[in-house]
Amino acid sequence: MRDHLGSDHYAIALAGEYDIARKQELATTLAGVTNGKPVSIDMHDVTYVDSTFLSELAAMRLRLNERPVTLIGVQRNVARIMRLAKLDRFFIFRSTA
Repeated sequence: MRDHLGSDHYAIALAGEYDIARKQELATTLAGVTNGKPVSIDMHDVTYVDSTFLSELAAMRLRLNERPVTLIGVQRNVARIMRLAKLDRFFIFRSTA
C-alpha cells in the first residue's frame, strides 16, 4: 500500500488480497485519509476482497461524508462483489483503459 497527497486529492494504491489477515493494515491506511480533499484509490493490483475489506471501505466512506471517493482500475471480480454488497452506489468507479 502506498499513499500520498497530491495537489488536488489524496491518493492511495492498494495491492494484493484483502481479507481478515490484512484488516489492521487496511484500517490504518484508510484511517490516514483525513484531509478535506477528494480521495482516489488505485485498485489495479487488488485481486481479492472479502467482507473485511468491504467493511473497512464502507467505514471510510461514512467517515468522509460527502467527499468524493474514486476507485480506479477495479478488477471485474472485485467490482462484482462490491455491486452485490450495493457499495457501488457510494463510490465513483473509473477505468484507465
